[in-house]
Amino acid sequence: MRILFVSSNLYAQFPATFPNGVGALSAWLKQHGFEISTLHLFEQRDLRRLRPLLEEVQPDVVAISVVTCEARIVGPVSKIAKQWNPQVTVLAGGIHFIIDPESALEIPEIDAVCYSEGETSVLEYLQRMQRGDDVTKTPGFAFRDQDGHAVKNQRIEFIRDLETLPTPDWEVADLQRVIDANNGVINLLLSRGCPWKCAFCGNEYIRRQGTGLYARILNVDRAIAMLEDLASRYRFREIVFRDDTFTWNKEWALDFLEKYRKRFTFPIHIFSRVDTLDDELVDALKRAGCTVVFLGLDSGNEYIRNKILNKEQGSEELDTTVEQLERAGITPVISNIVGLPYETPEMFKDTIEANKRIYKKRIGFTSSFGIVPKIWVFTPWPKTDLHTLCEKEGWISEDPSRARVYRQSVLSMPQFSPKEINREFRLFRYKVYKDSFPIRALMIRMYDSRPVQAIFERLPVNAMGVVRQTLLHAWNKFVPRPGKRVSNAIAPGSES
Repeated sequence: MRILFVSSNLYAQFPATFPNGVGALSAWLKQHGFEISTLHLFEQRDLRRLRPLLEEVQPDVVAISVVTCEARIVGPVSKIAKQWNPQVTVLAGGIHFIIDPESALEIPEIDAVCYSEGETSVLEYLQRMQRGDDVTKTPGFAFRDQDGHAVKNQRIEFIRDLETLPTPDWEVADLQRVIDANNGVINLLLSRGCPWKCAFCGNEYIRRQGTGLYARILNVDRAIAMLEDLASRYRFREIVFRDDTFTWNKEWALDFLEKYRKRFTFPIHIFSRVDTLDDELVDALKRAGCTVVFLGLDSGNEYIRNKILNKEQGSEELDTTVEQLERAGITPVISNIVGLPYETPEMFKDTIEANKRIYKKRIGFTSSFGIVPKIWVFTPWPKTDLHTLCEKEGWISEDPSRARVYRQSVLSMPQFSPKEINREFRLFRYKVYKDSFPIRALMIRMYDSRPVQAIFERLPVNAMGVVRQTLLHAWNKFVPRPGKRVSNAIAPGSES
């Protein structure tokens, strides 16, 4: 049986991303004897390749996997597939439809949607197809009944042991192209799920809907072996571990970091939480070559952060952790959100002040995240607690899946208008730095302006890598950090 996977990077915040879900599924299905072809949409023109690829591959199944901001491609892709062959089976999946399977079934060309972890569910669906059995009985899938209503079968338990899964198929997208577009940075995942319950995150909804252990992590030795394989096949300078919280399992993190530093010299960047870091872990991160830790403050206002977002984090913890990281020579990248439910312009000033306190001695810049701190416009992801709240209040004025994700507000709140939110988004970093670094703050204000960002958004994926490289060199030359330059060297052994 021939399967064609289609994934997309047309509307994401980042210039190039690897479709991790498709990579995992492709490896799993190949292991079970299926013939896999893929099309990853980096640019709009890539959609023109779909029809010729259908003719060439002659797939039995077209499977479309998307995150929420890419959901708008599902209709056009499924329509092209059905026009090519009305008998081809078209499936939808990915994190967006795991959370909101009903929206996929509103598209007439979609035959079924997978809303569980794909390895078990998709394999059973395809095996049922091969045997001629009733596919509508497949657990973890949703279908339409005779009246056109969505019917969801029982979810499948989360895969307990990640060691039972093969290494992702890195050929499902041009991984070297992704790395080059991200300035020589490779983004990797070593875990699934998250143990926290943040109200804005889809993880919490998925955890509640499923059964079994949700937060899982790959065995250390298996993770090291995967990195060795990647280093032998691809050229990259740094590694970003994009796991939601890299340090949630302290024992695992310490073991991994110790083994990593003995084998690799690539600088690493991680995502973490202030309540999972201590002196022992920060020291281990430093010795392993960690240069950046991404921390989600999200809001500097205690009420918004802990009562609305359910972050369970205090301001004192943030200050302590930032001090620990800076003593170790690790750059803290603080992530912030503007336009949160019930937030007012006065409350958002607390976020500005918290970042001014953190960055009062220097301007942050990293090769993976650019100028820091980071600022995002709140997007109410479907089925999350905050999406439900915003629906109840009648604030959602636009479909989040069709908005300029993280860059434009879709909420019409009386106390904080979309116009005000978008303005604060553009001026945030200027306000953080204007007192301590007025001239550089003006440069950042220009960089963050709508006309400049509009130019960047129109650049082809490959050109983004060149732009980021140029900015990196310019930053090192004109805005040096005392005693430390932004790393831009290929680590020894990376071209073995």
